[in-house]
Amino acid sequence: MITLRIVASVLVLTAFSAAIAQQPVAPPPKPAADGPTLETTMKFIQDKLQERGKMNFAVYTHDNADGKDYIDQYSGEASNIVADPAACSISFHSNIKRNGAVLVDTNISLSFRDVLDLAVMPEEQEFKKGYAAAGHPTWNPRVDPPLFLVVARRAGNQANGFLFVDEDTANRVAKAMVHAVELCGGGSKEPF
Repeated sequence: MITLRIVASVLVLTAFSAAIAQQPVAPPPKPAADGPTLETTMKFIQDKLQERGKMNFAVYTHDNADGKDYIDQYSGEASNIVADPAACSISFHSNIKRNGAVLVDTNISLSFRDVLDLAVMPEEQEFKKGYAAAGHPTWNPRVDPPLFLVVARRAGNQANGFLFVDEDTANRVAKAMVHAVELCGGGSKEPF
């Protein structure tokens, strides 16, 4: 059971860098004619990602099937955040720990040309999807403090996720990312 819980947690935590959006919002495939420049948009995204700092949160999980409860402590930090308008990308170093053990410690790069769509969701929703994918649909998570996830989905069920402590900031960053995708020529060419 512990091994499965760890696997489920690892699957869920890849939401920081690999998640699937439930309700995608597809950006238009053509560049926008109005709005902020790509440089201004990328600077805004970089600044908002840097403002987050280190994020600490707990996940309280109740198994509705057997009544057991689990508590896991997480910390996540993105550092060396660089938005590059010329390359239409953002890169950063991701460090994620669960109960003090390193889950992710790697450099990540996201090209806005490759983004198909974006979505904003509560982090609990992403944990629930991860638990179900790991074979535990009866596990019910609660994230404290509540966090919101911006998911940038790419081809092949690949995605990058960015956590925020408030929904307003998450929505503002998602809107800026949609604009960056438009300006970079990304976006889904497929109907949903």
